[in-house]
Amino acid sequence: MNTFDDLGMPFPLFLAPVAHAAVDDAGSCEMCGRPASVRFSGACYKCFRNGGVEHTVDTEFGMVRVEDAQKGLTHGIPLSDPSILSDYELIPHPVDPKFPEETWFHVRIETEFLLELVRTPTYLAWQGEHWQFCCRRPCVFLGRLPATAVSPAAESPSAHIAAWFRCPDWSSVAHHDYGSLTYYGFRCAECNAFRYHEDTD
Repeated sequence: MNTFDDLGMPFPLFLAPVAHAAVDDAGSCEMCGRPASVRFSGACYKCFRNGGVEHTVDTEFGMVRVEDAQKGLTHGIPLSDPSILSDYELIPHPVDPKFPEETWFHVRIETEFLLELVRTPTYLAWQGEHWQFCCRRPCVFLGRLPATAVSPAAESPSAHIAAWFRCPDWSSVAHHDYGSLTYYGFRCAECNAFRYHEDTD
């Protein structure tokens, strides 16, 4: 399966096959009008990478819009125990008087990392993407793995999934059904730790 690198359209945070990306069909770029074989939120690769496109990525720390990225903050998540993210700087939202028991926090991430994220295509997922972080930066997306490709007898599914993504063989899963349960693999660009999340149709 081709990657964006193979097409001459590299994305440092997206190393998965192009088939795993949520992209638009070929057409004219909505920014510059040039024809594009692949479009990203309606734009050609060059316009998308230049950052002139309104693009939102949903993450484990809340959605990230261009305006959030420019502030170096995620839009935020509810946390009853902020200490679970003690490695990150958290900025509390103002308390909503209608829901005083809910405490929401922005998560501070360096602006350059969040700008890179909103200049990266999202990936296809049943319930929407849930981009992972590690070492205070967005991880690199490696691809989607159907649960049917993981041995049901595996003692540690997470170890099996991580091992598969260390040396992926996309041809081996080309005909697998992505129904019911899918794994989404990520690698930390800093420490190379493997992370993943799963969702169902």
